[in-house]
Amino acid sequence: MTAVGQDTLGTRSTLEVGGKTVHYYSLAKAQEQLGDASRLPFSMKVLLENLLRFEDGKTVTVEDLKALIE
Repeated sequence: MTAVGQDTLGTRSTLEVGGKTVHYYSLAKAQEQLGDASRLPFSMKVLLENLLRFEDGKTVTVEDLKALIE
């Protein structure tokens, strides 16, 4: 996967699976800076992960991420 966002919050993580490296955006790391996302429905957590992936400071900002969790 190609990184597309800035990853301002440092949530991009790496996992080794079957000899391959995969990248994902950790909701646990996001919660450390944004607040508790555990109350969000699963569909909103998927949206949050997608916003983390595409956070570029223009179309998706850290403020957008905070608003979703609040």
